[in-house]
Amino acid sequence: MGQLYNFNEAEILAFILVMLRVSAFLVSWPVFGADNIPASVKILMALVISILLFPTVGWGAIEPSLGTEQIIWYALKEVFIGLAIGSIARAFFYVLSVAGQLISVSLGLTSIQLFDPAFNDRSSAFDQFLIGLGTLFFLGINGHHLLLGGLGDSFTLIPLSGNLLTMTFFGHMGEIVQEITVIGIKISGPVLVAILFTNIAMAVIGRTVPQINVLITSIPVNIFVGLLVLFVSLPLILWQMPEILNLTAERVFQMMKSF
Repeated sequence: MGQLYNFNEAEILAFILVMLRVSAFLVSWPVFGADNIPASVKILMALVISILLFPTVGWGAIEPSLGTEQIIWYALKEVFIGLAIGSIARAFFYVLSVAGQLISVSLGLTSIQLFDPAFNDRSSAFDQFLIGLGTLFFLGINGHHLLLGGLGDSFTLIPLSGNLLTMTFFGHMGEIVQEITVIGIKISGPVLVAILFTNIAMAVIGRTVPQINVLITSIPVNIFVGLLVLFVSLPLILWQMPEILNLTAERVFQMMKSF
């Protein structure tokens, strides 16, 4: 029984490296990486996931005679890989945040700000609504299982013993930002188009009936039309979410393969 806990230096070092990558991923991944999740819960999750993944990780190339500089490099590399995977995985929610910001600006509701624990920042009510909707969808289709499976595969694609990292993928970050912005505009498109035609109609009414104060009247009209179109177009938003999640998973695996 005593042999069960008889670990050598290489095994201890490999487990620490695995836990560093898992911990960095759990800090930055969507939903469960939010600041409102207690740190003790994240630590326990990192420990449990590391214990489960460690037997499947190939760490045989790690030598116990590594120098201090090499150990520090391995540790920094694992933290960087975990943070990179988790950050790219959050692109699904950045899309919803962009759409919510565009809707808020078009309705003139940017002054209404709420604290968003998912991004540790203040955001509009529409951001909160779309991100909440996206969170329910993400959990409903077991998106967290997909990301945890990708984390396990990362140890095969990016072994612990690798000495070098290539940064070729980060040259495409501009394209990823462009994709996030374009999809966010598409999601908010029905509301933006409805507000555009509403403003045109209000402008025509203002020219036809000068007695109407269009500047004051258009504010509640825009809000009503925007909310109506938003709730009518919710099925379209939900229809686009699987495509967004699949694109996010594709970018995550593309990044891991580029390392």
